[in-house]
Amino acid sequence: MNHANDPIEWSREQWLAQDQPAPEQFTAMAAILRTHQAMCASIDATLRRHELTRTGYLLMTTLQLSREGTRPLGQLSRHLMVHPTTVTLALDQLEKRKLLRRQPHPTDRRTTLAVLTEAGREVLEKATEALSGVSFGLQGVDDALSRQVVDTLREVRAQVGDIP
Repeated sequence: MNHANDPIEWSREQWLAQDQPAPEQFTAMAAILRTHQAMCASIDATLRRHELTRTGYLLMTTLQLSREGTRPLGQLSRHLMVHPTTVTLALDQLEKRKLLRRQPHPTDRRTTLAVLTEAGREVLEKATEALSGVSFGLQGVDDALSRQVVDTLREVRAQVGDIP
């Protein structure tokens, strides 16, 4: 593979030339962040056509994947790794569009649940289909490479404490 035009490789070379610390970790960080930015640009452009934010989409997906199709509001913040205020704002936007609703927990009156509505399921299905069409921001990455990325990042996530 030709590294001549790779901005990450250029950064690595400059980092090394300046004798900066931890060059391999710096390069890994830069590569992950640059990949993240490229993916987010594709994902955000696709979701905009469905009037969804990334947080809103991930929140709705979390509800869809949950056993009962609901989640306590407090769990959503932890699951999505975003501030509770961010979840509240996303919930407000989605609830205003009637894509989800809040409802009291049946046995714990201190807890409020987020519930995906039928309209929410329809919007989510269309958005997911559109995201699938752009390979969830990973255009050109085949199944084998996708599995390799997941496996490699699982090891990294374990080392940084993301996996208990």
